Amino acid sequence: MFNTKRYLVVFVLAAFVILAIVPAAAQEEITLVVWDTFVRPAEVAMMDQLSAQFEEANPGVTVQHEGYNFDDLMLVLPQSLSEEGGPDVAQINQGATSMGALVQAGLILPLDDYAAEYGWRDLYADSLHARNSFSADGLTYGEGNLYGISNTAEVVGVYYWKQAFADLGIEVPTTFAEFEGILQTIKDAGQTPIVFGSLDGWPAIHEYSAIEHPFSDPQNIDDFIFRREGATFVNDANLQAAQKLVEWVDAGYFPDGFEGMDYDNATLAAFRNREGVMWITGSWIAASLLEDANADEIGFFVIPSPDAETPPYAVGGVGIPYGISANSPNADLAAEFINMVSSPEVAAQLLELGFLPAVAVGEDQLTEGTLTTDIVNAWNLISSNNRVGHYLDWAVPLDDINAALQELMAKQITPEDFVTQVEDAYVAAAP
Repeated sequence: MFNTKRYLVVFVLAAFVILAIVPAAAQEEITLVVWDTFVRPAEVAMMDQLSAQFEEANPGVTVQHEGYNFDDLMLVLPQSLSEEGGPDVAQINQGATSMGALVQAGLILPLDDYAAEYGWRDLYADSLHARNSFSADGLTYGEGNLYGISNTAEVVGVYYWKQAFADLGIEVPTTFAEFEGILQTIKDAGQTPIVFGSLDGWPAIHEYSAIEHPFSDPQNIDDFIFRREGATFVNDANLQAAQKLVEWVDAGYFPDGFEGMDYDNATLAAFRNREGVMWITGSWIAASLLEDANADEIGFFVIPSPDAETPPYAVGGVGIPYGISANSPNADLAAEFINMVSSPEVAAQLLELGFLPAVAVGEDQLTEGTLTTDIVNAWNLISSNNRVGHYLDWAVPLDDINAALQELMAKQITPEDFVTQVEDAYVAAAP
């Protein structure tokens, strides 16, 4: 006799077994390709840690992280985003010549829907999100759609060896004139005031801008970067900065042969080896410095304004943001990755690893007297006073501004010629 009940039980049990086995067997293996500028050992270790966390939270997903030097990434990204096999997620430099060009070409996705879903607009101030924003046609910078989310912040300032300052009786300056006095004191003591190498080109932008910003009106620089009506590079502050940079070269404030020193090897090694007392560069290098120095050996400050009453105005912003390829088959997963690496939880990890997170951190996470705390305090100082500056290559093609600065420091052109040359490149690059 056919036992309907028995066979029904068997059928149900078999169905449960099939349902339990089939998804596991058929689970799709996905590779999420992530490109960024994290190539230094401390940075790669950080990305390995974050990639492992994402894979653990997303079974079946493998994060393929590929780090590139900044110049190399900017070079290969436009072509790679237009082809199959390119990155799903990539760091995209801010500004018209990089992010704006990719928006115009339709190669990266607007992130507004994801921002609403994950609450990204609440991560940091609207003025900082504007640096990752463009109109849909890619022609207007600073407004419109959001095309990138940053998980780090950046501030360009002065690293210094605390013991060297103490030995020379130097204190952190409160005015620009005091800072220049420190340069001369160090030089008179027979030491190199500022470690610097211009072989890569882009570090010279930071040296110049670190001088330019203290003498500039933030409104003028905002107008220049966002290409507002009447914006120009031809002004007294930019000319004064060019003159100062040449004066510093002539005074011997930089190492002999700085023209042939690259950033990641010669310059980094020179500062690590205490071949110079200070180094003007960005917060991104702190984790690399802490690989072989104690957290309380190195200090950091931003170059002060001409008068002590005016808060410093320094180059910086949110770090190079992550965007999503318009050709990615894994856009939703890419957004999940961006959400994880920009979360407050990861911000705490970044801080512990020596990086400056874009998300604000609490005072209870800081240790007084350490390099990381100095950098966070410098960032808080400029951001709370709305005096976060900009990088010139957001508005002027990188090759053009690099070439002009190299010629200026080699005295192949005058400061007046430099200002005119940059203005001409700015006008020529107008979208």
